[in-house]
Amino acid sequence: MKMLTNLPGNLRALFTVLRIMTLALAACWLLMLTFDVWIQKHYVDAPKLTFTFGEGWLQTEPDAVGLRSDTARPGSLSMAALRGMLSVDLASNDAALVSAFYWSVIPALAVATLFLVGLFGSLRGVCANIERGEVFSEKNLLLVRRIGWIFIANSVLGFAAALWAGHEMGGYLSQHVALVGLKTGPLHPGGAGAVGFAMPSSTIPFAGLGGLLIGCLVLMISEAFKQGLALKTENDLTV
Repeated sequence: MKMLTNLPGNLRALFTVLRIMTLALAACWLLMLTFDVWIQKHYVDAPKLTFTFGEGWLQTEPDAVGLRSDTARPGSLSMAALRGMLSVDLASNDAALVSAFYWSVIPALAVATLFLVGLFGSLRGVCANIERGEVFSEKNLLLVRRIGWIFIANSVLGFAAALWAGHEMGGYLSQHVALVGLKTGPLHPGGAGAVGFAMPSSTIPFAGLGGLLIGCLVLMISEAFKQGLALKTENDLTV
């Protein structure tokens, strides 16, 4: 019961820890990525440092992979594209591949980190104000508005980062990678360009339409805060 009575204080502590963990994990990930690649190339006889990220899709001919149903007639179901997680060996000597990987991942990581740090920081501020008894205050109004704009900015930047990742890694795959083992579609002679890439939505939280709607909802809540603050100020003046 004591934890529930001091809920704002407990949430403030939680958001503080989450904010620090986000920064620490992002820094550790970058350091690990940099030093592991260097160590693999200089101290390992057969260097191999594989990272699995993003979603690759394979464009195939309709009859390359068959689907058979025990109720539908033949040809009722077909599959023209296959999807799976894409793995990249950063210890390879392919500079174009490593560059495409970094340009695909780093922007997405930056957007996700900035979003989480800003969100946790603002939520921590709201909880701290509530803990002091400041509910309908100018500070909370500004913080709630900031949270709304953080969601909106993240949705736009996250969508842009996902498009950029698809452009960078997809460009490398279309220029340098040929699909083997499956019959590719007629638009991709020899298999070149049959492999595509898409950044999964889970990489950047609340990117796209979902984050945009949440941001607009939070901005609407901030207007309710504004009205509550105006009523509180009016009552204080009346008393």
